[in-house]
Amino acid sequence: MEYGAASLLPPLVAIVLAILTRQVVLPLLFGVGVGAFILAPSESDWFAPAIGLGQAIWNSISDHDHLLALAFSLLLGAMVGVLEAGGAMEDLVTKIAARIKSRQGAQTLIASTGLAVFFDDYANTLLVGGTMRSTADRYKISRSKLAYLVDSTAAPVAGLSLVSTWAATEITYMSEGLSDAGITTASAGFELFMQSIPYRFYPLLALVMVFVIARSGRDFGPMRTAELRQSDSNQTGAVAAASQGSDVHPLKLQRAPIRHSWIPTVVPVGMCIIAVLLVLIITGSWEVGEKDPAVSWIRHFGLLIGNGQSYWALVVGGGSGWIVSLFTHRVVCQSSADFLMKSSLRGAWQMMPAIVILWLAWALSAMTGKDGLDTGGYLSSLLSEALDPKLLPTCVFVIAGLMAFSTGTSWGTMGILTPLSVTLAIKLDQAAGGPGTADTAICLATCGSVLAGAIFGDHCSPISDTTVLSSRASECDHVEHVRTQLPYAIVVGGICIVFGTLPAAYGVSPWISLVAGAVAILLVVRLVGKPVQLSADATAASDS
Repeated sequence: MEYGAASLLPPLVAIVLAILTRQVVLPLLFGVGVGAFILAPSESDWFAPAIGLGQAIWNSISDHDHLLALAFSLLLGAMVGVLEAGGAMEDLVTKIAARIKSRQGAQTLIASTGLAVFFDDYANTLLVGGTMRSTADRYKISRSKLAYLVDSTAAPVAGLSLVSTWAATEITYMSEGLSDAGITTASAGFELFMQSIPYRFYPLLALVMVFVIARSGRDFGPMRTAELRQSDSNQTGAVAAASQGSDVHPLKLQRAPIRHSWIPTVVPVGMCIIAVLLVLIITGSWEVGEKDPAVSWIRHFGLLIGNGQSYWALVVGGGSGWIVSLFTHRVVCQSSADFLMKSSLRGAWQMMPAIVILWLAWALSAMTGKDGLDTGGYLSSLLSEALDPKLLPTCVFVIAGLMAFSTGTSWGTMGILTPLSVTLAIKLDQAAGGPGTADTAICLATCGSVLAGAIFGDHCSPISDTTVLSSRASECDHVEHVRTQLPYAIVVGGICIVFGTLPAAYGVSPWISLVAGAVAILLVVRLVGKPVQLSADATAASDS
């Protein structure tokens, strides 16, 4: 049965309500409800849509791969909870910060710490913002700059990392879109995730921007004003809203510096990564078999990783990391069993809002898929002659950015747009005479544009959760953080379109686009930015 324009209603209802209400859960629920109403047979009882709604949500929860994705999210959340509250990671960062000797070095350390905490954006924001305030004060770095360095490394790093609270979510969204397009290979979602990483222009170039700003000592716009104001100030910190407070870790133990703090910090994360790779290699070898002598070792390794059971690998990795974090914090930090369990439960519980969004997004995706309303097929037939497929990545980037800006959530944006965008990219490519596979430039660039646009809008939005957390953890006035970060985000977003999504869709290598974008960022900072000169008093204070 063909549903025509009615197939557009569920995602449209979810998007419009999300923008109007600035929430995600209820709009997604309404979207699923509209889909259930449309799919209900006309001669059925009045309560049939309610049954369809419940069935759709139950199917999204009980799916085997979805259960594994949820298990990984909870396990990694538990590990993050232990690392956040245990104190070892904060102690290690504080020790490293004490070795910094220059203002540029302090800014680089803040950005590098953001890269190191790659497994969760919330943990990144709270840890880096909370531990680096004293370093920022010492070198007269404004709290606006600290909040920018924290915010612009949190979501970009977590969104790019295979071992993060984002990874399983992204893979499942991509798998849904591929399934709706008729590509049902078990490892297809994982392969698309890996292949689309170079096409995620905004998070990659946002990181470039962060380090260019940190190392050059140059700023422009409201950020430079904030830096100059701080350099001339006799205060050691920026003005913070009194209501923000500083207790961002309610379970954190108050303790003396920890000996060997790198062990409970580095070992659990390293074990998590090693476990993921081992399971991918072992399960991949079951599918690939023995190495073909004609295939290089690098290519063979790629085949093993690509054919491995990614969901099981993530679950084993998350479980291994959590167990090792418990053991190392118990031995090195002398944390009590009660404290470790409470911090684990707190970390896992922090994942529940995202998990609820996942359930509803999966249900909506199933309803709009080829076995339901076939929204992607209808859009493809509607746009095959009206829209050049090569413009799709740019359009998706802009739409995702606007939606994330309006709703304040990159996760909700990805949940609604990713499956639909992947399906549409493949079908439009087929309609234009292309192969219609997941490894085409159109599909990869479109898939990357959803995440890139979602993070871009998230960075610009005053109601974004990570923007609020960055302000709070850095003790920066929230409006000031948004005002000073916005010009930097817009510059990177514009460069992503000009040097990224447009040329990539025409087949230009994403690596060439990234190099060109990085050069453009260097030129903008060099030509527009100006050095921030510390006053004599500030220089003396930092040297002391």
